[in-house]
Amino acid sequence: MNSDFSLVHVYDKLLALSSATLGVFTLAEFMLALALLALAAFAPRWGSRRFDTVERLFGGLAHRPIRQVLAVGLLAIALRALMLPWMGIAEASVADETSILLQAQTFAAGRLANPTHPFWEHFETFYVNQVPAYASMYFPGRGAPLAAGLLLAQNAWVGVWMSMVLMCMAATWMLQGWVVLPMALLGGILVTLRLGVFSFWVNSYYGGAFIALGAMLVIGALPRILQAPRWRHGLLMGLGMVILMTSRPYEGFLLCFPVALALLLHLIRSRWQHVRLALVRVALPAVLMVGAGGGLLLAYNQATTGQPLKAAYQLNRETYASVPAFLISPPLKSLHQGPAYFQDYFAMEGANYGLRKSPLLWLRSGVAKLFHTWNFYIGAIFSAAFFAGLWSCRRDPFLLGTTAFFMGGYFLETWNFPQYTAPLFPLLLIFMMRGFEWLRARDPVRNPAGLFLARAMPVAALLMLALPATSFIFGSPSMGVNATQTVCCTTSDKLRPALRQMLLDSPGRDLVLVKSGPNNPLGYEMVNNEPDIDKADIVWAHRLGTEKDNRLRQYFDDRRVWEFEWLPADNKDKPGIDGHQPYRLTLLDPEFQKSKPGQP
Repeated sequence: MNSDFSLVHVYDKLLALSSATLGVFTLAEFMLALALLALAAFAPRWGSRRFDTVERLFGGLAHRPIRQVLAVGLLAIALRALMLPWMGIAEASVADETSILLQAQTFAAGRLANPTHPFWEHFETFYVNQVPAYASMYFPGRGAPLAAGLLLAQNAWVGVWMSMVLMCMAATWMLQGWVVLPMALLGGILVTLRLGVFSFWVNSYYGGAFIALGAMLVIGALPRILQAPRWRHGLLMGLGMVILMTSRPYEGFLLCFPVALALLLHLIRSRWQHVRLALVRVALPAVLMVGAGGGLLLAYNQATTGQPLKAAYQLNRETYASVPAFLISPPLKSLHQGPAYFQDYFAMEGANYGLRKSPLLWLRSGVAKLFHTWNFYIGAIFSAAFFAGLWSCRRDPFLLGTTAFFMGGYFLETWNFPQYTAPLFPLLLIFMMRGFEWLRARDPVRNPAGLFLARAMPVAALLMLALPATSFIFGSPSMGVNATQTVCCTTSDKLRPALRQMLLDSPGRDLVLVKSGPNNPLGYEMVNNEPDIDKADIVWAHRLGTEKDNRLRQYFDDRRVWEFEWLPADNKDKPGIDGHQPYRLTLLDPEFQKSKPGQP
């Protein structure tokens, strides 16, 4: 009883802290949504002429599917491009991002994994395996779009941006199979406005947009296959399944299993000649694509763990972590390797695992997942359309059943992040756009509120962009602390780029020894390196004691040696950069540059 009470108390504090991090954007959304409801109740005909004019302007795209997809893609490019002068490009900062970036750099170099470095203990970092290969723990689909960005533009973030643009286009194409064409165009625009500019999906390296892209292809292909099987639809569904199985296989299964079941039931009800046609035109390309994806996973496992059936993720959790990925799994018996503060980090990471000890805590965990899923994808502004869509789809067994099946599986997971629920996004989007249809179908004479809400919600979404845009351009209002559960806003880390630029601007190559101590921030790891450590301009390494450090310095004897140390958070003599904890960077060999100038 005391244990449960303690966990409840801790969880309540965590929940309160999470609520505090929702930020100004979410609060403004609630206020604007309330204003829309008030107008719908008391002045539902307000602005009707202007709305008529705007709808006529977009009438040329309303029934042109290909042009709709292209128009949404151009919008996604243009909106983020407009903010480039103020937002710039995203910088990888947290451990997940730096690990995925390492994976992308490895792929761009033409390898699935890197050989273990002889001094690998100095280079241990979160979510990266060192033995039997130096590689990210994540599944290969996470780094694929970033690798494309590196190959096409020498910049990994370009791959993130491409993923977002393609996801917005795929959302439009997907909706064309589920709602009337004008609503498909509107849905693509709303996805772009909500996620394409200020969300952490486009301003980080988590890869949520790429995962959602795979889900859009799967759900978009389904009604087309049921209506008229074509090989291209099977190919697109197979491609979507490959993206899901190589990026988030568990959540991908939660989506693809009901889809496969729906296809199987349709085949059983069809005549035999239709079954044969579907098998040739749809199943064959889909199976070939999924088989290729499975082969890629086996090859990646072999390269990273030495065992084709053992994932790099599993190996990493067994080596470092404290808790498993599922609340129903037994505690891990890991080796708890790495520097001493690694254990503190993984203990913090595993705090949610304590929720399994009480049904009440488990229930609260589920409620939190429901809330954050709603807040990220729907938000207060689109809630009227979303709940109207749930009502209009109340007799649709596939949409409701798949959503319930997915969320049931999601409730079993230890953590709560939007990239986990990215495969569910197309279903939530269908509900929302079906709600727009339902609201517009109300009699505008007797019930003008529905038409007003359907017209006003997109305008409100456009107005919401002004808040973060003003924050980035003028520095006010402050959007609060970054939080991955919120749709807005994510800002780039400034500490790593500042340190990197300072070191690159000085002559020669560098070795930075990072000193562990009580001031190390748990969620921010400085030791992150490129795939080919020996050729990197800057090498970051943990201090492991005088003897081991001296051997490392002899190995890198052509480099200047620095020491990086975190200072107490309340240090007033040396403030940190961009809100980061203060630090000290000291050159240990001040005479090095005099004796070995201009090392390559």
